[in-house]
Amino acid sequence: KMKVKFDLKAKCLICENQILAYLKNNQTLMRQWKKIFDQELICIKQHHPNIVASWKYYQEFEKMCKELD
Repeated sequence: KMKVKFDLKAKCLICENQILAYLKNNQTLMRQWKKIFDQELICIKQHHPNIVASWKYYQEFEKMCKELD
């Protein structure tokens, strides 16, 4: 019974690639998030670029944003 509940919950989860695909198909939303990230991550990008560089899915997001331009 517990495994059935776990399997049902797992089916409802959204993975990182699904979020990226959704944003890729919703360019207005992607631009909005890009603006938010650019504002919120200024300090960490300046002082700890190694941390930002280690964020795999954020790097993919940045790449998608560059492809828009």
